[in-house]
Formats: sequence, structure tokens, C-alpha cells
Amino acid sequence: MRKRRAREMKEFILEILTEELPADYLKPAAAQLKEKTEKGLKEKRIGFDSAEVLYTVRRLVLRVKGVPARQEDISFVKKGPRHDIAYENGKLTAIGKKFLEANGLAEGEIKIREEGGKKFLEAEISEKGIKTEKVLKDILPGITASISFPKSMAWEASKARFARPVRSILCMLDDAVIPFVFAGVKASRKLYGHKYHGSGKPLLLKTAGAYFAAVKKAGVIIRQEDREAAVKAALEAALEKQGLKLLEDAELLEKVASSVEAVSVNTGEFDAKYLGLPGEVTVTAMREHQRYFAAVKKGGAFTNTFLNVRDGGVKNSAVIAKQHAKVLFARLNDAEFFYNEDLKVPLENNVEKLKDAVFISGLGSMHDKTMRLKALAEKAAELFGYDDTAALAEAAFLSKADLVTNMAGEKEFAELRGIIGGIYLEKQGKPEKIYRAVAGHYLPNAAGDKLPGTREALILSVLDKLDNLTGFYIAGFKPTGSKDPYAVRRQALNIIYIITEKKLDIRLRKLIDAVNGVYNENMGKSADAGEIEVFFRQRQENYFKERGIDYDIVAAVSGGAGLNVLENYEKALAISAARKNPGFNETVFAAARISNILPQDYEGKGVDPGLFDCEDEKALYRAFADSRGAMEEELNARNYAECYGVINRLKPLISAYFDRVLVNSPDAAKKTNRLNMLSEMKEVIYRLCDFSKVVIDRD
Repeated sequence: MRKRRAREMKEFILEILTEELPADYLKPAAAQLKEKTEKGLKEKRIGFDSAEVLYTVRRLVLRVKGVPARQEDISFVKKGPRHDIAYENGKLTAIGKKFLEANGLAEGEIKIREEGGKKFLEAEISEKGIKTEKVLKDILPGITASISFPKSMAWEASKARFARPVRSILCMLDDAVIPFVFAGVKASRKLYGHKYHGSGKPLLLKTAGAYFAAVKKAGVIIRQEDREAAVKAALEAALEKQGLKLLEDAELLEKVASSVEAVSVNTGEFDAKYLGLPGEVTVTAMREHQRYFAAVKKGGAFTNTFLNVRDGGVKNSAVIAKQHAKVLFARLNDAEFFYNEDLKVPLENNVEKLKDAVFISGLGSMHDKTMRLKALAEKAAELFGYDDTAALAEAAFLSKADLVTNMAGEKEFAELRGIIGGIYLEKQGKPEKIYRAVAGHYLPNAAGDKLPGTREALILSVLDKLDNLTGFYIAGFKPTGSKDPYAVRRQALNIIYIITEKKLDIRLRKLIDAVNGVYNENMGKSADAGEIEVFFRQRQENYFKERGIDYDIVAAVSGGAGLNVLENYEKALAISAARKNPGFNETVFAAARISNILPQDYEGKGVDPGLFDCEDEKALYRAFADSRGAMEEELNARNYAECYGVINRLKPLISAYFDRVLVNSPDAAKKTNRLNMLSEMKEVIYRLCDFSKVVIDRD
């Protein structure tokens, strides 16, 4: 490392300028560019200090700092042909000469090494690192071409593919241009600014380090977080003048900020008569496709004001606002028609129509799914400890009825499924438990998303997602590798997210068996429940790790029977907290020794204190017997930190026992008795976690 630092360090910048890219493509493409470049540099023996990617609607930007001027030099030993093949009568054969020529060696530079009773030619090879500029020129075309998109195109003679046509490439290592070519475009030092600002002529960048100041001067907000802040500030400033507030929408804010390089805001109004529509309908009409923001009064009431973010420019704002209002009028007019027509028909009348809506090919209709959910809801007392099964069953029966309404059947308003059903049921006089369960049962759409707001909605959401997942397994649509077209992993992660965030105390294996059983009863088909359980365990481990829990603690808590995710998560949090305390390593080591000395799958058959022949084992067993009740009480009450505290207090006695007592005594009776005692201790202590899987920190 010191050797590399002593050499000249450079800064590298790459900007790929394209026609406007879809907002959903940007973050994945930027991540690929970073990952592939880092990998390429490492493979080519070029170190670096840091790499970051940025993106706008028209650019992918990579910045790498601390890049050396040359590859690292390397030396290695290369094994050649056998001596008796390379030489004949003391002279090099054609094979021997070829080995020397291929490696640029003279005969005097080779050595003879014996291996397995045979002699081989051997050469010490040294390769001097080439200039980083040349390496970058060689690898960048392939890296750029390897970035994948949901859809790509070819537009010029080389047939290179990219999401949108590439218009310019800026690529520099300090002050030197890396003149690679992709899609007929040769990289240069030219920086094109915002399309609506400046003369349209490129700036000629002097050094890579000047990029960020130059792109800012050219009217481009290059960082996504800065664009989001600028969009929000501009929206709030526009509304402040009217005494209004912005309706917060983080997802829309991210999408809009990904669609602009500069920020300006237009405000407009739609006909106030549409305020009679549910707010969710109005907001959906604004945000889908049009990406308008909604405004509310200080008290939270909806207004007929909308806001549109432009990619810079302030000309013709009034005209543009009127055009946006016309577009919004058409969408709201449609929404009003759908809404009024739907309310003329009781929602339960739609359930029969679900027989014509396919669920999964080979697994019947949405009506079949509805009846499965109803059957599972009727078992909620057994599965979830929930008593009002009649209300939950009715909610399950009505949960998919809005799919065949005019509103949810329209693509633009499809995201209102569930929500619009809840609204219709409320309007039609159904109890709150039922309409709120229907409204919230599709939530969450992803981990971190809004969660269902009632217990009924939570239970229905879990049943719905697990029914989907099981159906995909039965139909053979299991996720493989990086492919998961039916988002099966997301279904599982959403269930785990609900369980951990809403503290749902359930055993997933029991639930998997119940769902599988209903499929078998209704469809005559079932999945491998054990395979689904393993799948959930894998997702559980990934989820815990993403929450910052150490991999070894994840492994230590993940083996419990029945797969109680909440229990495992709370144990992991308790052990993670304990790891920060002094003496954690010693406690883990002591507890691990109990398991390590026991034969695999050992089952003790009772302890005879009369066979104890030294004070250390008597003291340990007495202390364990005295604290066993407290440990079990804390475990049953889910007070895992307190349970760890009880185990921690046994640590000195456990350590003394192993230091002074020979467990594997030559006396068979004493040996068995000691193993039985340790087995009895393990049975209780390891209910908290498998201490043998917790790694002892070496720091």
C-alpha cells in the first residue's frame, strides 16, 4: 500500500451523455457501471481509493479517485514443459524454444525444478505495469457495452446497444483524454451542459477534477439528492405564496428528480368539482403518468391546486399550466365517471365476476383465490390468535372484488386496488373492520413501505402474500439465481417485514402448512412445504443482515423449530446488544464449550448429583438448577436480554468447571453423568441462541 501511495495518484471521470433515459433505468445502470469498472480495474491490477456513480435523466457519471498512473508490476514463477521434452541430447527442442520465445527469455534464464520425481523447466517472469490510460482505453468499451437495461436499442452502424442513443462521451484521467469508442462516439474532453441553458456549445474540460464545478456552471444538478432537495424547495416555495402545503410523496419526488437536470415549477388548478372525489383518486390521477404534485391546506384538506416540475426553463409557464390542466381534466372526468358507476353496484356483487379473472395459469381464477383466503381467514383463531373470524372472513371474501370495477380495471388507476375497494365498502355501509382490512391488505409493496393499519389488514395481507407465493411454487415459478419475474422473493420479504415491524407472533411453518392444505383441498394441488420453509429461512437471514445484524448472530438464532421470525429477530437484537458489552466473548466461549464437548445429537437421561465428586461440578449444577426457572421464565416472556444476563452470571462457574473437571472421565458412570448435566444445561441455554455459531471477536 505504501508503495502505491508513493506513486502519482490521479482522478478519473467518465460521463456518458444520452438522450433522455427512463427514470427507472438510472439507479440500476449507475450501480452496474460502478461495479463493473471496479471489477475491471482490480482484475487489471489498478488500485484506487474510492469510486462513486451519479446520474441524471441524460447522463451516467463515474468518478474514481486515487488512481495510479500505471498498473502494479508483478513477478511470478511459470512452470514449463518437462525437461526430457524440452531438451534432447543436451539441446533445446522446438517445444523448449517455444517456451523461451513465448516468455521472452534466454536459455540461461531458465531453471530446472524437480517435482514428483520428474524435472521441469521453470522461469521467473516479471511484467512491468503498463499505463493506466491504455488499460482504461482497452476495458471501457466492454464495460459500457455490458450495462444491461430492461429494454435497449441499436441506432448506428456498429449495432452497439444501449437504453437510448449515446450522444457524447467525456472520459479523462487527470488532464489526459481516454479516447475509447463506443457506438460510434469517440470519448473526448467535451462537456455539454443543460439542454435549455447556455449556447449549446461544449465546454472543454482541462482536468477530470474540474468536472463537478464545470457541470454545475453548465446548469446541471448532477447529484440525485441535490435534485430532490431542489425540487422540494421549489415546490414548497411556490405553495408558500398561496398559504398551502405540499402533500408529501417520497416516491414521486424521487421519480421527478430523476427526470430533470434543473428545476422550475409550474402551478395550476383543476375544476373544484372534482374535490368531491376521494383524495386517493385525485392524487392517483395527478401522479400517474403526469407526475403532478398535490397541494393541501394547512389543516390537511385537499385543494384543486397541482404542481408540475419542469426540466429548467420558465418561458410560457402560464400556457404550459393551462395545457396540464386540460390533460388533468380529462383524467379526472374519467375518474368521476368510473367512481359514480361503480357505486351503483354493491361491491359484493362483483365477487361472482372474479370467476372470469385468471389468478395463475393452471391454478384457477381470482374467485378461487378469494375462497382460499376466506377459508384461511376462518382459521385465524388457530393461526393468529385472532377471534373475530367472521369479520375477517367477510373481508377476505370482498378483498378482490374491486379488481373488476371500472376504476381498478383502468390501467391508470390500477394502483388503487384494495384502496378503492375499501372506499366503496365504506360508502356502502360496511363495518370499519371490513373496509379497512380490504383497503390495506395489499400493503406493503416493499420492505420499508407503509404497513397495513389494522390487525385485520395485517392478517389478510400475510395470507394474501403467502397464498401468492405458494401458488407460484405450485406453478413452478420459483426464483432462480438473479431471475424472479413474479417477485416471489419480494412476497416473502414483505411478510417478514410485516412480522418484525408489527410484532406478529406466529410460526410460519404452521401457516405454510395451512395455506398448502387449503390449496390441496380446493385445487387438488400442493407445494413442498419444507422447500418453502427453507426459502423463508434464507430470506429471513438476508433481511436480518440488511438490518445490520452480524452474520454469525443471524446463524445462531435462525435454527428454531417452526420458524418464528419475530422470536428470532428479537433474539438477534438482544445478542447484538450484548456483543457491545464487556465480557461478551468470554460468555460466548463458556456457553460454546457446553455444546462443543457433547457428542452430536446427544440426548441426556437425567443427572445423578450423587456421582459428583468435586466442588466445581456441584457448584455449577446448583447454580444452574437455581437459575433454570429464571431463564425459562425470561425466555417464555421474550425477555431475551434478561435471559442473557442470567447466562452471563453462570460464566465464571462454567469456566471453572471446564478448567478443573475432566468431563470424559475414565469412569464411565461419571462421564455419562457429566455429559447428561451439560446436555440438560444446553437444552435451556441454547433456547436463546446457538452459542457455538457465534464468532468470538479477536480485537
